[in-house]
Amino acid sequence: MSKNFFIAIKGVMHKSRESFFLLVLSGIFLLSACGKDEVELPDEVLQGKIDGEEWTYKSANAYLESADFRYRVTFLSTEETVSDPCALRSTAKRHITAFLRFPEYSGDYTLTPQLVNDNEVVVTFNADISGSLVASSGFMSIFAIENRVVFGYLQAVLDDDNTVEGSFQIRLCN
Repeated sequence: MSKNFFIAIKGVMHKSRESFFLLVLSGIFLLSACGKDEVELPDEVLQGKIDGEEWTYKSANAYLESADFRYRVTFLSTEETVSDPCALRSTAKRHITAFLRFPEYSGDYTLTPQLVNDNEVVVTFNADISGSLVASSGFMSIFAIENRVVFGYLQAVLDDDNTVEGSFQIRLCN
């Protein structure tokens, strides 16, 4: 083989080494950026109507309710004065409850009147006058679960007097 062939191979290997190191450095840079981003929720905060009255989400808590890891979530309103959602397990004020089994990371749920599958959620509007009314349509999306906080979006509709939609955070309390 000619001397020029070996010189050409040596040049390619040198360029490959430079490219390899640039690729490794780029990978390290990209990986160092991972995990530091905050979860970005849609701008619209969970709000709507319960029993015909305007309702706005303030915070939410979730407590494990069964051996098959189903949770009861209580979405508290801005009418509540509590600063830690886990400090108020139940309330007499207008609120929303949801029963579901959280996915490990993210997932989508279909609203249903009764839990049958893991990808279903039952959402109830709770008011003084009408009592508890189960939503008939909608969905819940869980975007992430980080440090015992669930980030998501909910749309739940029963009728014009009972409808909510928007983003939320739920604190897992137990």
